[in-house]
Amino acid sequence: MSLLEVQNVHKSYYLGDEEFKVLKGINLKFDRGEFVSILGESGGGKSTLMNIIGGLDHQYEGDVVYNGQSLHSAKPKVLDAYRRENIGFIFQSFNLISHLNILDNVLVSLEMTSLSHAQRVARAKELLTRVGLKEHMRKHPNQLSGGQKQRVAIARALAGDPDVIIADEPTGNLDPERSLELRSLPVKINKLCTTVLV
Repeated sequence: MSLLEVQNVHKSYYLGDEEFKVLKGINLKFDRGEFVSILGESGGGKSTLMNIIGGLDHQYEGDVVYNGQSLHSAKPKVLDAYRRENIGFIFQSFNLISHLNILDNVLVSLEMTSLSHAQRVARAKELLTRVGLKEHMRKHPNQLSGGQKQRVAIARALAGDPDVIIADEPTGNLDPERSLELRSLPVKINKLCTTVLV
């Protein structure tokens, strides 16, 4: 059985009475540890599909099945647990909390875990060290480059040890040099036996 399945997913947006079909019967299967690139033209529904897979959008037809459990009709608490325990998000716009230093930004994603405070701090420090930010943990996001901010976002996505990382154009806001520098990180994440969707 696949870790994650997208089953006949349809999604439309409406402008007045006019329907715009974005996803037209998408069927996909993802196994644990796979690295999958979702390609398509701008406006083709890539982000919409990733939001559905990540449990952020539940207004669609069809189903998403995780470890044999249907998510389409799942209650909000089940979807919250799915996102918290199984999915790590890396967004194009970083989504860092500006008034927190980067250590605290990573700690936020660990607040709902069963780890003790000391274990959460150790985990956050380990991840920031892994992405090359050991010397910057007390800095705030406005003191970092775009590439460094994205590294914080990657550490935060990995914090809960998710089975699936969803990276929606993670280098889209970076200059070409920084973009090239960070492109290898999703591959490194994938080697941790995490399924990566980019």
